[in-house]
Amino acid sequence: MASSDGKLNISELDFTKIKENLTGFLTSQSDFVGYNFSGSSFDVLLDIMAYNTHYNSYYANMIANEMFLDSASLRNSVVARAKHLGYRPRSAQGSKAIVTLTITPTDSPASISIPKNTQFQGEVGGVTYIWCTANSHSVNVNANGIYTVAGVDLTQGIPTTFRYTANTGDPDQKFTLPNANTDISRLTVSVQVSAVDTETTVYTEAVDITTVNSTSTVYFVDEIEDGKYEVQFGDGILGKKLANGNIVILSSLVCDADVTNGAKSFSVVSDVGGYSNVKIETTGTADGGAVAADIEEIKFNAPKNYESQNRCVTVHDYVTLVKRDYGSAEAVVAWGGEDADPAVYGKVYVAIKPTSGSVLSESSKKYVEDEILAKRNIVGITPEVVDPDYMYLKVNSTVKYDSGTTTNSASVLKSAVTTAVTDFGSTNLKTFDKSFRYSKLVKTIDEAEVSIKSNQTSIQLKRLLYPLLGEASAYTLPFSNQVYHPANNFWGAVTSSTFSYRDSANTLWDKCRLQDANGVVQVYRTSGEERIIVNNNVGTIAYLTGKMSLTSFQPIVISSETTGNTTPMEVFITPASSDVNPLREQIILIEAADVSVTMLDDAGTGTYVDGTISTTDGTTLSTGY
Repeated sequence: MASSDGKLNISELDFTKIKENLTGFLTSQSDFVGYNFSGSSFDVLLDIMAYNTHYNSYYANMIANEMFLDSASLRNSVVARAKHLGYRPRSAQGSKAIVTLTITPTDSPASISIPKNTQFQGEVGGVTYIWCTANSHSVNVNANGIYTVAGVDLTQGIPTTFRYTANTGDPDQKFTLPNANTDISRLTVSVQVSAVDTETTVYTEAVDITTVNSTSTVYFVDEIEDGKYEVQFGDGILGKKLANGNIVILSSLVCDADVTNGAKSFSVVSDVGGYSNVKIETTGTADGGAVAADIEEIKFNAPKNYESQNRCVTVHDYVTLVKRDYGSAEAVVAWGGEDADPAVYGKVYVAIKPTSGSVLSESSKKYVEDEILAKRNIVGITPEVVDPDYMYLKVNSTVKYDSGTTTNSASVLKSAVTTAVTDFGSTNLKTFDKSFRYSKLVKTIDEAEVSIKSNQTSIQLKRLLYPLLGEASAYTLPFSNQVYHPANNFWGAVTSSTFSYRDSANTLWDKCRLQDANGVVQVYRTSGEERIIVNNNVGTIAYLTGKMSLTSFQPIVISSETTGNTTPMEVFITPASSDVNPLREQIILIEAADVSVTMLDDAGTGTYVDGTISTTDGTTLSTGY
């Protein structure tokens, strides 16, 4: 309402309150004494005035929000605020593959030249996409008369080139890349002297202005409206200034982002180096494709990029720059070599969990090392990209339920519990620095279905070992959690899947497993209920740290495989704590195959039902459940 002295109250922003304030204000005026504002045409006018005031206050509020990075909701506003922090959002990026080309010419040339942007095609999900060579190649004939070139990088995208004639008299001239899905990481900028003088200079992007002077042939690139990009040049002080009549040539790829990840086979679009008989062997499956950074990513990364100042000094700088420039990174962690086991001084390790798949290809690792980190790295420090270290959680749960309160069968309930456990893993784990909390899993199981009354759940940590069959080798399995070992005469905290092994008499025994004996890892087999030692020392287990070291471990057969190291062997430990913490590059996963559920029907009678939980090696732990 209007104040007692007739002044208008402007603190209200709600439509109804605004209208009441206007009515109160007019009522207090001597010119409108006796007017019925709610029952006359004044009411319509008051509605219009209130709506107008309400809209203007809303617009003013929204405009104010767009002025700050945290509250902005429009991408153009977020990008503009991030620009003030020196942050350019990552553009869309095409996937990258590595192939080996073998060309069979119809003649005998001394060499074959493959120009940059030679096109190939690949299929993903029934749709054909274009890949281009990232560089030019010269192929010489080898000793066998074959023209072969290995390590050819292909980047997904259609080549585009835009030419602008510089007009220094036009202050509003812009050099733009008009396609929203332009891959800026493949942008090439060159400047031709004039339409008559074809001498061309290739410019480089300015990444460190402390090294730029008035003659530096550099360019600057920023995102503008609607996800497009603008290229700018120096002003004669910070970078070389364009001359009137210069021709600016912008070449890049318009990509299809992450939908092209996973392409494995490629074919030629037209001649390669002038020849059509080309054999293509894929040595690195396409990956690294990514959509442009979204609003939330920009808001998260921009302040951290400002902290890093576009250089790699702390481990946080490495994480920030990789997240900014490598679109296929779902999660990143970095640590100094002095923290590695064993310590490696002069190195920084970066582990990247990709958005698709579980590990990066070797070509993607090299791209991150050379194109993103090496240029911003401290002299004397070598960055190395490594794979995430995956550990698996084996969950064994006995669940008591009341069949009288549900129409679901035991099998349906079992499926619901299994799904709840795997969903729990996807939501709460599956990335770096995510610890497993036992109590939260137990609660999740109890809440999986209304008829579930309680559960008793045990866990084991699992790692996959790929031993070289038939060869005695050393292996290290860091479980990074304390192993359950209450007494020196206790055994059973370590076990494994089965394999075949030879004893000291060279007799081959199948269905062997690993076990621990007071810190020593042994190989055993069973005969009835009896355990018989096949090899009494194949390594050690440090109970405090969870580090298992196998020495001269020589399995012969795993799952009918007798050669190579492509078949995994599962190694389990029982952790001392029900909570499990990963270390640095480790990621904990829960897969459906590792979830075992037993349903016990209480039937609402309170009847005691015995149950057991089976362990991996066939023994049982009585639950008294």
